[in-house]
Amino acid sequence: MSVLPVLLLLRGQAWVCITTSEVITTSRWYKCDLQVATPGWHFALPSGQSYDFDSGSDRAAFADAYMARLREKGIDVIALADHHSASWLGEMQAAGGRAGITVFPGVEVTTGSGSDGAHLVLIGDLDKTEQDIETLLSATCGFDERDNPRFNPSTKRDPAPSPHSISDILARLPEGWLAFAPHVLGKKGLASKDTAKSTIRWKALHHDRLSAIDVGHDGDDQGIAQDDKGFNHRFRTRDLQDFPCLERLAFISTSDAYNLESLGSRFTWIRMNQPSLEGLRQACIDHAARIIRDSDSRLERVPDPNRVEHGWIEQVTLEGSLGNSSAPLNINFDPRLNVIIGGRGAGKSTVLAALREIYGSRNELPDSLRKEADDFVMRIFGSAQLNGTHHLPISGEGQEARWSLNSGSTTVRGNTTTATSFPVRLFSQRELYERTKSDAQDPYAASRNLLTLIDETLAAEGSGSQSEFNRDCSIAENRCEQAVRARQRLEEALGQRDDLTARAAELRNQIAALDDANLTQRRERNARLMRERADLESEATQLGQILNDLKLHIEPLVTPVGDSMVEDEIEEGTQEAHRHRLGQVRTSLHEDLLAAINRADSALKSAEAARQHGLWADEVNRAVTDDADCQAQLAALGVHPEQYMKLRDDLAATETALSELSQRQHELALRVDDEENAWTALATLHETRGRRRLHLVRKVQRRSSTLRFELSEKADWIGWVNAVRELLNLRADGYIDDVRAVGQWLWAGAPHELHHRLSVWRGALVNESRDKRRVVEQTIAKCRKAWWERLWRFDSAVRLRLATLMAGDVIAMRFLKNGGNQDHEEDWQDVSTGSPGQRGAAMLSFVLHQGSEPLILDQPEDDLDTALISQLIVTELRRSRWSRQLIVVTHNANIPVLGDAEQIVVMEARGGNLRVRQTQGMRHTGPLENAAVRKDIQEVMEGGVAAFIMRERRYDNELSQYRRDLDSVSTKAR
Repeated sequence: MSVLPVLLLLRGQAWVCITTSEVITTSRWYKCDLQVATPGWHFALPSGQSYDFDSGSDRAAFADAYMARLREKGIDVIALADHHSASWLGEMQAAGGRAGITVFPGVEVTTGSGSDGAHLVLIGDLDKTEQDIETLLSATCGFDERDNPRFNPSTKRDPAPSPHSISDILARLPEGWLAFAPHVLGKKGLASKDTAKSTIRWKALHHDRLSAIDVGHDGDDQGIAQDDKGFNHRFRTRDLQDFPCLERLAFISTSDAYNLESLGSRFTWIRMNQPSLEGLRQACIDHAARIIRDSDSRLERVPDPNRVEHGWIEQVTLEGSLGNSSAPLNINFDPRLNVIIGGRGAGKSTVLAALREIYGSRNELPDSLRKEADDFVMRIFGSAQLNGTHHLPISGEGQEARWSLNSGSTTVRGNTTTATSFPVRLFSQRELYERTKSDAQDPYAASRNLLTLIDETLAAEGSGSQSEFNRDCSIAENRCEQAVRARQRLEEALGQRDDLTARAAELRNQIAALDDANLTQRRERNARLMRERADLESEATQLGQILNDLKLHIEPLVTPVGDSMVEDEIEEGTQEAHRHRLGQVRTSLHEDLLAAINRADSALKSAEAARQHGLWADEVNRAVTDDADCQAQLAALGVHPEQYMKLRDDLAATETALSELSQRQHELALRVDDEENAWTALATLHETRGRRRLHLVRKVQRRSSTLRFELSEKADWIGWVNAVRELLNLRADGYIDDVRAVGQWLWAGAPHELHHRLSVWRGALVNESRDKRRVVEQTIAKCRKAWWERLWRFDSAVRLRLATLMAGDVIAMRFLKNGGNQDHEEDWQDVSTGSPGQRGAAMLSFVLHQGSEPLILDQPEDDLDTALISQLIVTELRRSRWSRQLIVVTHNANIPVLGDAEQIVVMEARGGNLRVRQTQGMRHTGPLENAAVRKDIQEVMEGGVAAFIMRERRYDNELSQYRRDLDSVSTKAR
């Protein structure tokens, strides 16, 4: 794209010098009704009210009532449009001044075009007077008292047509006036077939000086023929190829009010620095960015476009001792599109570096840029204090962030100061290029850089930061380790059953050899009874321990929260009432649980007492006595009682251990399930992040027609290899091929077999089974025996940690080659293989098409041709401004001009200071309608006025948009 659009936008008052009366601020949206009548022309007075308009006080009173009605409707700006008259201009401007409403002088003219004269509204600059409009009506429109009166001589009230056609009036229109066609599809509207036809209509609509048209709404077409409705609808949707003007003409809505009730019934939001004719002109030139009609669907969700729902940075201040400026620097930003311009060394990069320190991190930079950024911060900000004010999304709450080299960035949140966490994205074109740089040794380096950007975006959207993922990952890995160890401990215990069974058999044989035949039955009976008593007492002891444990855990869990409020004092339905009710539930639960425990404790004691009496207790006591008699008899027979008792105790203990193991056998399945669930949870954590990443890039892909993404989960085997080497602390030259072979086998194999490979790998790592290890060794034949011996020698804790390591995802981004067809696979190219310009454009498209947090771009135009700047950067900046704040540093005029920035900041270095450029104490900031800003764009970005004009002549000496439109239609016709 040539520079011509920039020249056209800057043309007009482009080199008018700034005056001391100008107030330079950022732009805002004004609610405008640019066609209202007054009692100077057929205005219906309110019912039951009368005014003497010959009385100055009555005229002022009515004007105040008029403005009060506009204020009720929220109208900020109006344009008077009485037919062929400006008799009320003075009163309305005075009343507007009292009410805070801007009143543009204007007049509605019936032209000589069409069957009964097409209407045209002419709006003058704010300093135009009634006399100026009188001169306009006579000198430009051709009215005079004798041959061309303003009103029909026979009726005196109907406006007479001008002797000049609408095209002639537009051609004669002097500077300081703006023209639009009202009710263009209605009666006496310029595009109505009943008013003007064929060439007359076409030429007038395509005239360079026609800035806007009021196209009305589809609902206005009731009662007209179906063919006319179809034409009108296509006209309003700019879908008539024979009318190229529809692409550039601004569409507005006006009330055309002739009574107080209708004022502001239809309106247009217009973005301006402040109400001025230049502001209206710039809005009409770039209507897509500056004009919102009352029927626009965007107003359904946010009725006031001044309302900002996304987070934004309000201002940044650099103070203290700066390494490149002896004075502090302060810059204010708009919530939407901001562009910082200035010559080399003006301090633009210093501002961006400050924003990075306050709201970002140098750690996010690629390694090749981080050292350079570190050196800059130490040199420039070593003794500086950086401050930023930002607003949170949705609530708009303002917060202050502060940075110093020693404390880092902190944010004041009420009475608390915490580390700054306000999400901001900041990129330079060079940084984006570095993030896509390929590496012959690591083909996934660019993928990791891109995934970092994706994760930062997800974090800014509230999906969790990288540190939160790392924390959750650590928790999941620890859970895996604990589950593995619990399963291993149980398996180890259960593995003792064979030994215990054999030991029990041995002990029984030994006891049998010592037993006297006639004592066996008595001793077995006695042993059975005493075992039953021991089991019963063990069970009672266990139950008692349970009660004690319950007491210990209940107290901290459900101890009633102190609540001194008397229930009568609590107001029903309040927060205190709900809290009190929850406290009652907690207290009741606490009391019920304690009562239940106390009852159980009492019952346990009663059960203990009951066990000391009765038939069974007597039988056990006789068994104890009889057992003593048996031992005495054994002693009499020559069997040593202590040896016999030791064997019997060993047997009892062995049988008890076997019994316990039998009871725990069912736990093994639970422990195996726990382990499997832990591994699944770890995999799910990674897969969830993968799904979030995929959702984000698919959203970017839908928004961008030039990007495609492919996400391969757990495919970054090289990153896994690096993590393994770090974990095992391997020498740089140690086991290189071995670890790579494991990584390729595990992560680069068929995705549907990954679960099986992980099971085999982890089984070999976490178990001591030689068979499991042999399976891995035989499967990965490329690994040397020395590697496997080294791996198995690592401590089990290290091997267990190794088993939890997961490979990262791999993302591939492809871009559509310039002029390529989306349906042709060969027209898509991997970003890592593109030229610097292609890679930069693809990465810019990526960062511009996602996120809602503030986005800061440093010279995004580097390595891009002008066409890409206009088609990619400018297009997306214009779209993104509605959902995020953008701050752009640039040397290319297309970005601030074609982007139509709300805030342009001009910086300079003067006298050893970095500062916003000033003229007579006023800062050069604001949108394009500020003459000082336009002049700076020419001087800094276009090489000055002389170069500007020379290029204008060389590009095209025929700047008439009418001629271009005519050529366009003629070409299509041929």
